[in-house]
Amino acid sequence: MLAGTPHCRKSKTHIRNSPYHPDVNKNPGSEERFKEISAAYEVLSDDEKRSLYDQFGEAGLWGEYGVMNSGSPRVDPFENFDAFFGGSDGLFGERDGIGGINLINKRSGRNQNLDIHYDLHLSLEESVFGAEQEIQFSNFETCENCDGTGAKSSNCIGTCANCHGRGGVVKTQRTPFGMMSQVSTCSKCGGDGKIITELCRSCGGSGQLQSIRKMKIVIPPGVTDGATMQIQREGSFDKKRRMTGNLYIMLHVDEKHGIWRDGIHLYSKISIDYTDAILGSIVKVETVEGLKDLQIPAGVQPGDRVRLSCMGVPDINKPYVRGDHLFIVNVQIPKHISNSERAIIKELASLKASSKNDEVSINEMPQETFDKYTREYQGNVASSQAIKRNASFWSSIKHFIGKGQPREGFASIGMEIPKPFCWGPLKLHSSYTDSLIMVLIVTSLFSLLWRNYLWTFLRGRHRSPPTNRT
Repeated sequence: MLAGTPHCRKSKTHIRNSPYHPDVNKNPGSEERFKEISAAYEVLSDDEKRSLYDQFGEAGLWGEYGVMNSGSPRVDPFENFDAFFGGSDGLFGERDGIGGINLINKRSGRNQNLDIHYDLHLSLEESVFGAEQEIQFSNFETCENCDGTGAKSSNCIGTCANCHGRGGVVKTQRTPFGMMSQVSTCSKCGGDGKIITELCRSCGGSGQLQSIRKMKIVIPPGVTDGATMQIQREGSFDKKRRMTGNLYIMLHVDEKHGIWRDGIHLYSKISIDYTDAILGSIVKVETVEGLKDLQIPAGVQPGDRVRLSCMGVPDINKPYVRGDHLFIVNVQIPKHISNSERAIIKELASLKASSKNDEVSINEMPQETFDKYTREYQGNVASSQAIKRNASFWSSIKHFIGKGQPREGFASIGMEIPKPFCWGPLKLHSSYTDSLIMVLIVTSLFSLLWRNYLWTFLRGRHRSPPTNRT
């Protein structure tokens, strides 16, 4: 409780005659001390403020606590700040109010100093199929000499006089909205709440020593260039703050000559001869799995893409899905060719030009003209087939007859090959026509033979003399 009589509370003589008055004391810090004395006299001179201070302490002077009931508990601004940000252990494992608060407040910034960043270079094949590599990096570990305190011994550690071991200070000021208090980190101890009088010679007061560490890491298949792998709690360790950083590995995929990546697909450019583009061929191409055969289809055009399925990059989220390797075709046109090649190409060009002139587009031809050409073509084909069959038959007959002795009664037989019979829309098949012609020829042949036989028989009988009967 603050003591004082009503007379001294209303008098300002004590303030003017204070040894900390700036006009009297020119020492550093006297002005700050004089402000504190003036604030105390201001509280003593106001019955309402004195009552709030007696009931709630320094927190009762805050504007928001001036309306609290008389039965409200005392409030410590440090405890309020600690409840808002969350408590933590002190610098040396003690629970000392604001010490834990500053640890939480500094954790976001200082924890970054414990993180380790490492750049790892991979080949294209390693990024596609994955790999296991051993990396070597430097990190900070707890100094064994001082056990992470940074002091030469425990006797060299004292409580900060500025913040009284809390790690923070409270500044109160009057505003139009009332008295406002602000908690800030102690500038003397940096929020640790402790002052080290003599530093550790091994670590220089940092409490950490740098060391070299090795670690084996597994690279998953399908990683991309610029991706970052995070390995938690594998960074530096700070025993003071009881914190461990993370290890961040930045991946850099080296380029491979002639192959580039886009998503899960790989791309390459290939150049082929114009003859291979026309006729098609099989060429050797470079892939992430070595040399492979690539089938070039006939008639491929410049800029076309020929695909090797499932020869790309696996999807890192779906390893069973793998992209393709696509080859962009470039057709090489030679600037200089030999005379023999030129002659062949000219012949090919003339052949192609003549075939173009003889071609008739069926789609552009009228239907009546198309039907007419179709009927004429079918008729010509049927007639030529019939002529071939009849000519061969007549040749066989001549050959058969030619085996015997020629006679006067035989002369060359000429006959017109009858055309197929057509009854209305019905047209006889060529096989029926051949049979009919054969019957007519055989009948004519037997008729001639019979007539010749009768003629010879009658003529011989007419010339023979009559026999005498006795």
